[in-house]
Amino acid sequence: MKIRPLALAVSASLASLASLAALAAHAAGPASANKVTAVEFTSTPAPRSAAEMAVAYTRSAAILSYSDGSRRVFPLTHHTLFRSGERIGSGEAGLVVDHAGKPVMASAPDDRGEQARGPFHAYAPDANSLIRVKDGKVEKLFLVTQYEYHTEAPLVSGKGTMELYAQLPASMSLATLAQNRKSGSLKATALANIDMSGIGGLWIPCAASLTPWNTHLAGEEYEPNARQFETQPLESMNLYLGTPGKRADEGGANPYRYGHLVEVKLLPHARNGGSLPPEGALAGLGRPGAARVGVTEGNPRGTGGTAEVTKRYAMGRLATELADVMPDERTAYMGDDGRDTMLFMFVADRPRDLSAGTLYAAKWEQRSADNGGSANLKWLRLGHTTEATIKTLVDRGIKFSDIFETATPADVKASPEQFKDFKPVFVYEGQGGKGAPGSGAKQEVTWLKLKPGMETAAAFLESRRYGALLGATSEFTKMEGVTHNADDRKLYLAMSYVEAGMLDGGNGERPQDHIKLKGDAKDLVCGGIYQAHLSGAQRDNAGEAIKSEWVAVTMDALLLGAKKPFGQPQGAYDKCDTERVANPDNIKYSAEMRTLFIGEDSGNHLNNFLWALNLDSGNLARLLSAPAGGEHTGLQVAPNLGGHTYIMGNIQHPGAANDLKKYPDAIKVELRKKIDQRGSIGYLGGLPAFGSPDR
Repeated sequence: MKIRPLALAVSASLASLASLAALAAHAAGPASANKVTAVEFTSTPAPRSAAEMAVAYTRSAAILSYSDGSRRVFPLTHHTLFRSGERIGSGEAGLVVDHAGKPVMASAPDDRGEQARGPFHAYAPDANSLIRVKDGKVEKLFLVTQYEYHTEAPLVSGKGTMELYAQLPASMSLATLAQNRKSGSLKATALANIDMSGIGGLWIPCAASLTPWNTHLAGEEYEPNARQFETQPLESMNLYLGTPGKRADEGGANPYRYGHLVEVKLLPHARNGGSLPPEGALAGLGRPGAARVGVTEGNPRGTGGTAEVTKRYAMGRLATELADVMPDERTAYMGDDGRDTMLFMFVADRPRDLSAGTLYAAKWEQRSADNGGSANLKWLRLGHTTEATIKTLVDRGIKFSDIFETATPADVKASPEQFKDFKPVFVYEGQGGKGAPGSGAKQEVTWLKLKPGMETAAAFLESRRYGALLGATSEFTKMEGVTHNADDRKLYLAMSYVEAGMLDGGNGERPQDHIKLKGDAKDLVCGGIYQAHLSGAQRDNAGEAIKSEWVAVTMDALLLGAKKPFGQPQGAYDKCDTERVANPDNIKYSAEMRTLFIGEDSGNHLNNFLWALNLDSGNLARLLSAPAGGEHTGLQVAPNLGGHTYIMGNIQHPGAANDLKKYPDAIKVELRKKIDQRGSIGYLGGLPAFGSPDR
């Protein structure tokens, strides 16, 4: 299949509203009884005025071709369900709370002793899961939404604002939705925070996926750097726990409790309905991975549904963008965001049970350096465990210094014999404390030696560092969204920025050099989508069989961005081609439409776009433009819900100061005033139902 990344769907003859109307009129009789043979989207034009740059909009349509030769046109519409801070029933979207469900009213003090003033409503909604739950004969519709972070808030002193990334605990909400079966419109009728006290709170939740068994599987991104937080308090989570100023060994937040997958199972009945087990049966940290059932905000009726939350300690600890589960319901792939990261695969012991399994890290064996590169993938076995085993280690207070001995390059140079058993690693070390790697400080080589008997702890609590010790490839940059195409046995991965250690000659002091891509760095920094072929009968680096038929064996670029062409009139502030994908982040594949949906998180497009790539025709269409500075998140395709299909999607941090600070005053000051800076949770509607209404 040849993908044409420059082609904007559909052809010019279909671009005008007049021709769309003609196509609609051409359809003879109801085509719904015919089989859909193709779905194409027309492209929304890029914004050309300040008014368009300040809002979300679509002017796209879906053109469906049918087996009888007819075609029908379905104009898309963009809907906002709710925004951060909006009250729905008794709940407030994105409200940041502590372990008791009370609003956090001030941030921890910064280096100057300044605090931001609450209450806080996170302006960065990320993942969505639209979930149907049966309650007897009644089907209920819920939306799980997680909020990655809040952007900024005024200081208590009144003298400015504070940027709040990683400075507060995070939240996840459960909304009840009502559907108008005729129009397809959705409405949130109730909302409440999901109680995270049973897992010690939620840390920077990023993207998520809906598992084949109808649960929400969330990633906690940019795991706290446990090496740094061994000697410093993890204050954002201390705010949640009510332990300000305390290190983990003093009873404060333990960094090893965060940076894992979190699975949320919805139950249809309200907490006061009498059909739940006693609260204590699922309460607290006494049971491995279990969380208290229910909602916070002092609203036991809440949304009419409850949530059971479990931290999946057996799946490793990394900067998890999300985990995508394959059709075998055992194999999952995890994007590891950040720079100098890895590709991980988890194979569960049993289907639909992520509590035990084997973790692997990939090694890139390059075949070609051109056009984004291509490689064979080999898998290094990191270890096998259960989440109860890892949780026990965490509960007992394991520290980074219990797992590794460390040395600096200067130590090794001064005394090579003393450190002969140490190995150099250069990896993303996690979100740091004050002055730590990951907080703005330069990454550098660290020499590590595993302490005796610490293989399992290292594999599942320091997955990236341990993988580097074993020789896994650690040069991937900004590996974000992951999704799969079961029919073609393909895995798709978003590499938001291709740079640094991925480039030939860009390895610097990194001790290994597996990825050596050639090409113009100004093109590659615009990122792209990679695809991997999935196969069975594979063996790991030790020659042991991998118990999965969905193992990624090759990897190559499917779609690449490019630098801004000279003289391109639209996107005057863009550094990457406005008419191509730049810095893809959220991705989701629809089997029913044979389409890969791609959401941008680009510092190289002023306005980020949501794109649709038809895998058969290669046509690429822009579907939705976000307000300046906003990122497209929360992608999910619900293909048959009450006779309609929905493309769920959020816009996080629109108009955030940090995202617009590099632009001139006309943007970062004047345009910003016109932008509603609250995050929005919504969807693209207007599509008919596809496939069977299984979920």
